[in-house]
Amino acid sequence: MFGRLLSWARRHSRQALALLFAPGLLALAFDAAIAHWAGKDFDNRVQAVPVVYGVVGFVLMVAVCIPRSRTVFAWTARIVGAAGVLIGLVGTVLHALKLWRELEGMYSISSVEGAFSVAPPLLAPLGFAGLGALLFFLPSARLLLRLRVGSSISSGEGRLKHLASGEVSVSERRDRRSA
Repeated sequence: MFGRLLSWARRHSRQALALLFAPGLLALAFDAAIAHWAGKDFDNRVQAVPVVYGVVGFVLMVAVCIPRSRTVFAWTARIVGAAGVLIGLVGTVLHALKLWRELEGMYSISSVEGAFSVAPPLLAPLGFAGLGALLFFLPSARLLLRLRVGSSISSGEGRLKHLASGEVSVSERRDRRSA
C-alpha cells in the first residue's frame, strides 16, 4: 500500500505537492474564522471570504488531484492560486486600512502599540497570498520539480543508485567547482 502511494507520488509530483499544500488552505480558513468571529459579532460579511475560500480551495484541490487530467489540475490550481493571491493582497490592504484608522493620526510609541493590539494582524492575510502563489506556479512547465520519495541518497542502496545514475548533488557540484 505504502509502496503504491510512493510510486504515485513519484509519477505525479505536482499533484502530490498540491495534496500537501491543500490542508494549508483549510488551516488558514480555520485561523481566519477564529480571528474574525471568535467572541465577536458577525457584522462584516467580507470577513467570510477567506474562510469560504479556504474550504472551497481545499475541496477543489483534493478533487482535481484524483483524476488523471493534467489540464483540469493545471487550470484549477491556477484559479485557486490566483484567488488566494488576490484574497491575501486585498486582506492585507483592508487590515492596513483598519490599522491606519486605529492610529487616528497619532504616531507616538504608545498609540502605535495600542493600534497594533486592537487592529487585525497586518501581515496575516499574506499567508493566503503565499500559498496561492505556490498553487498558481505549481502546474507551470517552467518550474522544475524533482520529488524524491523513498530511500535517502546518503544511505546504503540509495547512494549506490545515485552514483550509478550519474546524478550529482549540489554539494558535490560545489566541491567539483572549487577543486
